[in-house]
Amino acid sequence: MPSEATVETIDVPSRPTAMLAGKAKWDDGFAAIKDSLAKIEAVLDKAGLKPAGSPFTVFTETDDSGFSYEAMVPLAAKPAAAFSGDVQLASSPSGKAIKFQHRGPYDDIDSTYDLITAYLDEKDLEARDFFIEEYLSELTSAEDPNLAVDIYVFLK
Repeated sequence: MPSEATVETIDVPSRPTAMLAGKAKWDDGFAAIKDSLAKIEAVLDKAGLKPAGSPFTVFTETDDSGFSYEAMVPLAAKPAAAFSGDVQLASSPSGKAIKFQHRGPYDDIDSTYDLITAYLDEKDLEARDFFIEEYLSELTSAEDPNLAVDIYVFLK
């Protein structure tokens, strides 16, 4: 069970973002997300824009074989012109969420999600049909023991 120190309820504001949608199999998920964020950052660099915060992924649909997602990089303000290619201007989700912390290899993140499910069940809380992983450290490898990820579970 996550300790109370690693669980926080917050109001998450919507922010302008650069977004790239994708799908991945579970085994390829880390690489797909890392690749999508790199593509977004290349588009921002070409446009002369700097990220305004940590990158994150909105998981929009999951099943036994894989997931659909929207990789996002926050921007200070919505740019005047749209991007070319697959990267789009978007707004991040907003609302009341519970923030959980995952520290350690991405390969071990399933155990954090198991704890989140147990926490929600224990507190009788109902989650909306998406969640966010915010990457506070660079995504180097799925085995990186120093990875820091905050997971946001939005409540109904």
